[in-house]
Amino acid sequence: MKPLTLIRSSSALRVAPVALLLVFAYYATDLGDDLRIDPLGYSATVVDAVLRNLLPVAFAVASGLAAWEARKLGASGIWRLGAVRSRYTIAAQHLSPVVALAWSLLILPTLCALVQEQVAPDLPGLTLLAFALVLCVAHGIVGFAVGATVRHIAVVPIIAVTDFLAVGWSTGLETPWPRHLTGLFAGKMMFGELPTAAALAAPLLLAVGSAVAMALLWAPVSRRLRGAVAGALVVSCAFGSFSLVSDWSYIGPRSTGHGAIACAGQSPRICLPEARAEHISALTEEAEATLESLRRAGLPAEPTSIKDTSLNLRYPEPSTKDDWTVPLGVGEATGTVRYQVAREVVRFECAPPATGPARLVYYWVSSKVGQTDTYLRRLSSEPDFTPQERSRIQDGVAKVLRLSEAQQMDWYETTVAEACQEDGSTT
Repeated sequence: MKPLTLIRSSSALRVAPVALLLVFAYYATDLGDDLRIDPLGYSATVVDAVLRNLLPVAFAVASGLAAWEARKLGASGIWRLGAVRSRYTIAAQHLSPVVALAWSLLILPTLCALVQEQVAPDLPGLTLLAFALVLCVAHGIVGFAVGATVRHIAVVPIIAVTDFLAVGWSTGLETPWPRHLTGLFAGKMMFGELPTAAALAAPLLLAVGSAVAMALLWAPVSRRLRGAVAGALVVSCAFGSFSLVSDWSYIGPRSTGHGAIACAGQSPRICLPEARAEHISALTEEAEATLESLRRAGLPAEPTSIKDTSLNLRYPEPSTKDDWTVPLGVGEATGTVRYQVAREVVRFECAPPATGPARLVYYWVSSKVGQTDTYLRRLSSEPDFTPQERSRIQDGVAKVLRLSEAQQMDWYETTVAEACQEDGSTT
């Protein structure tokens, strides 16, 4: 059949205007909340936001229309042309417009979202999109096989609705593992994150394995043999997928470090998302000036690197003596870079430290970089930060600041030790 004739006769052409209109109406209304997260120039964050909302729709369209095409072919008796063309060729031809429509329901909104967020496509984002497109093909094949087996018209809405609900409702179940087999990734994709190979393989193994099993039912061998092989394949893929995800929590495993970053300077080397690279020179100068102020006060402020916390939002790396993790982006936006850097110089041997001594230490360190007001504003959100507590901190540190530098360092070391001699709370 000629391509244009195939497209004109396909149910995908008649359904496309309605499906695309509904998808873009949903995009314009409900998808906005997921797109409000700052992608930091990382396209996987944007692609994931679109897929988590529209993947059930694309799957339902692929499986439902594929079942309709298979039922239509069965009713027309076209399967009798198998002597001229194989069933696989016929199925592939009639599935092509259906799969193309399902792909359009994902690709077009994704392109709109990337343009809206002014984010260029990159390999992580394209990986997620390609993963979703493969799943669409698998759902289409399964729907086609069901439609070819069950010729009743009711099979079309049943398989479409079942597909939609099975995928969409999986994230609302208390049991975690079903959601990891659908291709929907719970939890927003943060900067630099991607599902691990196992997280991508689990839904692919189940969907693609089931699609291949369905296709094997048309193999030119005995019915018993192909049925046995197809059944064994489905069971094996289902068991393999379940084995991968059975002990995962709500959010599946993610790998990190996939986002583009920009670094500048030496000792310390400042690193942050490349999307914020225009601020790196100013941040480097301010961080170096802050470290110099801390060193003049006698503090061991000599990190070899300072990384923005946005590089590892979900799995934050605690600061060490040499490698600091600092919210540089937040500091740059709020004018508190000096305070954010200064906090990292304090090293308590316990967690959490006692509130009283720790607050004195942080206030004293903040005073060394001219950010006492910033620290007091932070404390103002604490329920126990009363005017009396404010006066205690200010008066206590004022007395310390009148001492010599050597005496101030002795006080600092003593107070840091005292903060770990009793149970405390966050400061």
